[in-house]
Amino acid sequence: MNKKFIIGLIILSVCLFLATSVYSFRQAAQNIDLPIVGKVNDFQLIDVNGKELTLVDLRHKVWVVNFFFSTCSDICPMMTKNMAALHRSYKMLDDVAFVSITVNPENDSPSTLGEYAKKYQADTAQWHFLTGSREAITELMVRNFKLGSSKEPIFHSSKFVLVDRKGQIRGYYDGTSTEDVQKLFRNIAILIKEKHQ
Repeated sequence: MNKKFIIGLIILSVCLFLATSVYSFRQAAQNIDLPIVGKVNDFQLIDVNGKELTLVDLRHKVWVVNFFFSTCSDICPMMTKNMAALHRSYKMLDDVAFVSITVNPENDSPSTLGEYAKKYQADTAQWHFLTGSREAITELMVRNFKLGSSKEPIFHSSKFVLVDRKGQIRGYYDGTSTEDVQKLFRNIAILIKEKHQ
């Protein structure tokens, strides 16, 4: 057989495989219905620029939230690395946001969080690093997101939480698990598409 013909067959096979995979993924995405598992109440926290950020600022956005602290050497670096990967993937979309809230506000001032954000090359217009009063953070973490403990809030959860444009919680994902983060990546895309349905 002609070498060019064989190469052509290989290229055609790869193209057909990719087209089938993309179609299958789109079909699967259309058939997935993410449940509503809770609702986020309004909150007021402070970003790296010292400006207040509230639930209203995230209205009409699909967003992912996690809780961490800047001096954590346990699960936080892995969680932040995975959040950074999601952030890079959706960086060009204005209707997607990421929110990382400290559970150690006594140490994590806006400027401290700003330095932490730089280490991960975060665009803080889209990836918000927030602090505030311990009471406000504990209220949000424990009562709204059902994570952690009011007795020991610094021992926070490894979960990422997916929130839709209406402030409804649509899923929990292990922020240290590659498989869960990949699932979250796909589910963000599903919620983006909900806008057009």
